[in-house]
Amino acid sequence: MRKVLNIRAALVLLSCMMVLSCDRHRNMAGYDFMPDMVYSQAYDAYSENPVFRDSLSNQVPVYGTMPRNQVAFRYNVFPENRLLAGQTLLSREQMIMKHVFEGKKLYTTFCSNCHGESGKGDGFLITSKKFPETVKVGNLTDERLVKASRGELFHVLTVGYGLMGSYGATLSEMDRWKIIEYVKVKLQGQELGARTLAGFNPALSEAYEDFEARIAKDFERTNGVGPVTSVSLGPLNQAWVSEGEALFKAKCSSCHKPTKKYVGPAPLGVLDRRNPAWIINMILDPEKMVKEDPVAKELLNRYLAPMANQSLKEDEARKILEYFRTLE
Repeated sequence: MRKVLNIRAALVLLSCMMVLSCDRHRNMAGYDFMPDMVYSQAYDAYSENPVFRDSLSNQVPVYGTMPRNQVAFRYNVFPENRLLAGQTLLSREQMIMKHVFEGKKLYTTFCSNCHGESGKGDGFLITSKKFPETVKVGNLTDERLVKASRGELFHVLTVGYGLMGSYGATLSEMDRWKIIEYVKVKLQGQELGARTLAGFNPALSEAYEDFEARIAKDFERTNGVGPVTSVSLGPLNQAWVSEGEALFKAKCSSCHKPTKKYVGPAPLGVLDRRNPAWIINMILDPEKMVKEDPVAKELLNRYLAPMANQSLKEDEARKILEYFRTLE
């Protein structure tokens, strides 16, 4: 009799366990015995949050603050500061193979979607066409980036570069160095833990006024290389000015500011320095200009950042030029 009762009790217990283990729906793995451990009392990083005005849980850190054990990064986005970082910055720890393996995991999470697993700029966001075709992602195996020092890459990872955002508030200082070490050792085939600084670029030591004076002296003003051979300016077209300003903000403002140097030169006064046709050809096909036009080559040597091709049409470039005429 007792044996029968034990069997019945076991069957009842088994039945209860089967019922309790059934899914409530496809995304729920059963009943919760400790709901306070299953359901977070805090807001998830990317969830809506009624506490903040913008309804975002993942907030930008308060200006002027930084996490503990993190040193302030005092190099801004300007190209000369990237080079200065390359000449002065090294990781505080000697990097070892353990850091390379950890860097690979971080790279896969934060970088491979754009740069690809092999670093050739063929990540999922590019191959899936999630980004427009005009967006060019850096090939980390290019000679230019292979020669770049670890400090330069640390600068880019910290403050961003062109369309690439900043990871200074997302990744700790050490995690950024780990990613760079992985890129240098595994993707670029360089020596593990090398502690070398960048060389000095004389192009950046030349004052802006001296640079432009030398360009005017050494190179004849031309129309550049491209489809536009002449441009008639005439009276200012206000409708074009408005359209050109909107195009500039949408296509150019990530690297150029109207009246001051940023990643690239300011367009303020550009018509005093370059022919109108040269400006339009530079907007239409910067890659060809940099390859074949001597002034465009000098500009790349000075500003370091190659100008992105935004696939603008000739009439759009002409409207941007009309906007440039109003800058003062």
